[in-house]
Amino acid sequence: MKASFWFEKWQARDIAFHEGKVNKLLEKHIDTLKLRDGSHVFVPLCGKTKDIAWLLHKGYKVTGAELSEEAVKELFEELHVEPLVDNFLGFKVYKSLNLTVYVGDYFNLTTAHVHSVDAVYDRAAFIALPASMLRNYSRKLMALSKTAPQLLVGYRYDQSLVPGPPFSIDEITIGKYYRPDYQLTCLDSVDSGEKIKGIAPAFEDCWLLCPNDS
Repeated sequence: MKASFWFEKWQARDIAFHEGKVNKLLEKHIDTLKLRDGSHVFVPLCGKTKDIAWLLHKGYKVTGAELSEEAVKELFEELHVEPLVDNFLGFKVYKSLNLTVYVGDYFNLTTAHVHSVDAVYDRAAFIALPASMLRNYSRKLMALSKTAPQLLVGYRYDQSLVPGPPFSIDEITIGKYYRPDYQLTCLDSVDSGEKIKGIAPAFEDCWLLCPNDS
């Protein structure tokens, strides 16, 4: 899957993956991460998710990474914030109080960009990538966050009915890439109330990933 796939999605406004409201499972289970006020949350492949505004309102510092500059511009517009725009180590960077978003290829991020992470919130990144990219994705995420706890939200459905993305994930899939570094706990599983691409009924699952050394 090439970067052009996602650029074309935003260009064509084919952004059904954008939830358009705060994720209910995030609201319900954020406390399982045991974050303090001012904690740093990393949101990979963040798009213009409404979840960022909610995390900021909760008093957290947020860093995001996103390929599409259009998505990042819209994120700040919807926050009613005028960002400072700069360049840093190969990335265009949009900044405001407590929010930093790197525009560019997630796989080129280093700990010079993203560091001192207290938790990861992954709602649309892991499920957006094909299996061929998940090994590199998960290793990069663990390196950037130093295996910080994660809240991972994804869909589970009959993948034979429709191709991804979003891709269906379950405990076996998550465990393949995150064990033995993490303990996996399914916190919730709810009927999503929608059909993937209008065809496949889906459950939305929320997973807590706790580092094994915690």
